[in-house]
Amino acid sequence: MPDVTLLVMGSTAMTPWGRDQIRRLSRQARRRGARLLGADTPENLRAAPEEQHSLVDDVVELDVHDPAACRAWAARTRPRVDAVLTIRELSVLPTAVVCDELGLRGNTPEAVTLIRNKDLCRQRLREAGFAQPLTELCKDAADAERFMDGTGPGPWIVKPRDGLASIGVSRVDRPEQLAGALAKFAAPPAAMGSLPPSPYFLVETYVEGEEYSAEGVVTGGVPRVLALTRKGMAHGFVEVSQRVPAGLDAATASAAGEAVAGALTAAGVRHGVFHVEFWVTAAGIVLGELHDRGGGDYIHALVEHTRPGLELYGTLVDDLLGRGAGPLPGAAGAARAEFLVAPPGRLRAVRGWDEIGRHPAVIAAHLQVAPGDTIGAAKDSYTRSAVFVAGGDSPDDIDALVTGLASGVVFDVG
Repeated sequence: MPDVTLLVMGSTAMTPWGRDQIRRLSRQARRRGARLLGADTPENLRAAPEEQHSLVDDVVELDVHDPAACRAWAARTRPRVDAVLTIRELSVLPTAVVCDELGLRGNTPEAVTLIRNKDLCRQRLREAGFAQPLTELCKDAADAERFMDGTGPGPWIVKPRDGLASIGVSRVDRPEQLAGALAKFAAPPAAMGSLPPSPYFLVETYVEGEEYSAEGVVTGGVPRVLALTRKGMAHGFVEVSQRVPAGLDAATASAAGEAVAGALTAAGVRHGVFHVEFWVTAAGIVLGELHDRGGGDYIHALVEHTRPGLELYGTLVDDLLGRGAGPLPGAAGAARAEFLVAPPGRLRAVRGWDEIGRHPAVIAAHLQVAPGDTIGAAKDSYTRSAVFVAGGDSPDDIDALVTGLASGVVFDVG
């Protein structure tokens, strides 16, 4: 019989990479003698296929996006669980609240709230001595215009205070473009769940530099960077590739790792898998957004592939249960996730996709469109057409392989 029970907040997933995270979490936790209790909204539990339900041992209906509802449930039911965790951005704060109510290991609600509200996090990091863009919390266009007047000539970034997946993010080069950026906040996509839109948004000075991210896990209260990821970006901040290793020189990679670990500590992160964005600029490392959950886009698969023998979620479970962590496997090889974007129009056929799925180096592949679909412009992480993940011996090898495979896919759009 399992000797511990893990509560998985948000046990279903709408993206293929989210489902893969839950699969890996389930396997790695069960290898550690754990029973899994899944929690999700009634709507998500009803919509999830049987394959997702089989990854947990039992389920409970709970609004895993509502911190107050989750605290009330934990106080009322006192579930017999030994650790609580999540892979879902919108469930990070509710997870912290449940841990707090039950007296379990986890990040405090205060630390999670700080990270979720990007202006508060930027201020904390600035106070701790980390380079940060200038940021203004705005309620209307007049607030934004005053900030832009004082920090011109631009460009600026306009984005939600607590968004995700590049939703609603705009680059504004001139003040007259502000209205178009603010219009993006009017209709948040389904990926934002049932959360009400925030009455605030942010305007930030633009950072000139290449953007990367750091992936890792906290063990014994110490953030451990496991990989640096190179991003490929399309128009509108839509990410179209992720590659590990990032290709940075040793000195820059070391500086980035030190900055990321220091920033997480300054923000109060003491547990969890993390994903931290940063820029490499002429003046050094500038930290972007901090996330006390793993990255999307199959980044978890890239990390595990390039750390042979690593169990990312198993390491997290060990830490939450107070079991300690042994030496982490060394880095080897390379891996890349590639997103394909079909042109707008009515899709008639997709050619060349089956060849990707049959290639021995391909770890995962998912086609998110089908003939007959009407395809719009890709504007965030949820509107890309397909993704595949491949592993290889070196960055050059994996880049050549992925480029070749992607070039063989044709979206026939009318």
